[in-house]
Amino acid sequence: MSAKRSVGNTRALTGNELRQAIRGRWLSRNEPIPIRGVSIDSRTAQRDDVFVAIRGETFDGHDYLADAARAGCIAAVVDLKRAPTPEILRMFPAGVVGVGDTRDALLDLGGYYRSVIPATIVGVTGSNGKTTVKRMIHHILQTRLTGTCSPKSFNNEIGVPLTLLSAGAGDDYVICEVGASAPGEIMRLARAVKPNIPVITSVAAAHIENMRSIERIAVEKSALLGWMGPRDIAVVNADSPPLEKALKSYERRLIRFGESPEAQLRLTDYQWDGRKQRFQINQRDWGEMPIPGKHNAVNALAAVAVAARFGFSQEDALAALADFQGVEMRLESIEAGTIRVMNDAYNANPASMLAAAEVLSSMPGKRRVMIVGDMLELGEQSDQYHAAVGEKIAGLKIGCIIAVGDRARALADAAEQAGAKTRAFPTRQDVLEALGELLAPGDVVLLKGSRATGMETLIPVIETIGLDGAKSKAGRNTKTKKKKQ
Repeated sequence: MSAKRSVGNTRALTGNELRQAIRGRWLSRNEPIPIRGVSIDSRTAQRDDVFVAIRGETFDGHDYLADAARAGCIAAVVDLKRAPTPEILRMFPAGVVGVGDTRDALLDLGGYYRSVIPATIVGVTGSNGKTTVKRMIHHILQTRLTGTCSPKSFNNEIGVPLTLLSAGAGDDYVICEVGASAPGEIMRLARAVKPNIPVITSVAAAHIENMRSIERIAVEKSALLGWMGPRDIAVVNADSPPLEKALKSYERRLIRFGESPEAQLRLTDYQWDGRKQRFQINQRDWGEMPIPGKHNAVNALAAVAVAARFGFSQEDALAALADFQGVEMRLESIEAGTIRVMNDAYNANPASMLAAAEVLSSMPGKRRVMIVGDMLELGEQSDQYHAAVGEKIAGLKIGCIIAVGDRARALADAAEQAGAKTRAFPTRQDVLEALGELLAPGDVVLLKGSRATGMETLIPVIETIGLDGAKSKAGRNTKTKKKKQ
């Protein structure tokens, strides 16, 4: 991965700026060549980049220093404990800087670059909806302004600085997604991002195994507001009492959105006709989007609130969202012959699982099928969370619930006890072998599970089943026509 800025639109860094920003030590120092980009992957490194040698679970960037130099990198940042050989040092014409930890150095460099560009920084966090809200904000702002939005889910100690470092010197805005799976991570990332407009999309039982409670999750998310300036305003979800408590000291600097009567931007109506949704703000303005889900209408309110800080009227912001197509693997619609697949398999927690189930229950089709994988990182109460979700899903208009995994079985058992039709399988391979018998033409199938469960891997088999069904249907129609002749 690299954070590359075009030469004509860049705020180049000098070698001294690099060293000072990351509090490093020169291991070699050569020519004063401007640094135009940052890379952590020798395969995507480009000319005039600085290569930061990151160590991961299965790789070590220090092993690819020579490759990075051959790709055109002019400088490198390395761990002092992994100092390169003199031969490698000579390959970087701008020099090599040694630091105690290259991950910390990358984050420090991102924070320094954030301080020298004039863009307004938007930081988006939350248990659910981060990526969607981020994309919605970008979708609106780019109609008038120039800016940078983090790709995919670049929301950790690697993705956040790469997003900041990819910003052009002339950008009006930069949108960073900020995530956390353990206490203290938001504070660490926020120190680099220092958002002018922090956004908290939601608070729910995500990563609760590490966070321990909803209240602690709320405190963790609220840490994004810790570096607000005197004129900065935060956009926060109004529907979470724990979040309200965590944000008490920021009372006068909040714009709230949601369904609560306390929200300045309140969702007062929602309609879905199977093709597009219509939603109303404050019993006045209507917006529409070609994506399903009441939760996405709430997400849109957050984006509208942020756009207002950039001078967009509510009417103009809503008009910009009219062609917003959603985000991959978040209720992504796939037509597979006679079967419609809704791929919501990017991740899952109890709140997002229920939101997806509610969307499925509103979809037109002969039968609605929900295939669910385990919800992970729920700690000691995992079975209780799964069971509570299963009981609630049983009350929706869903024809069959198919559970995959040991934890998901608790969801299926609770749903069955509440009157739902269910099937349970221990592994993905088991359900793959049974899909041909489980699915039928006209089904609408929702895939949902935590990232590690890989529920999206079922899609190719479902597509084959759906396409075979379409061929069979076409064959039957041809025979019928011949008889009529």
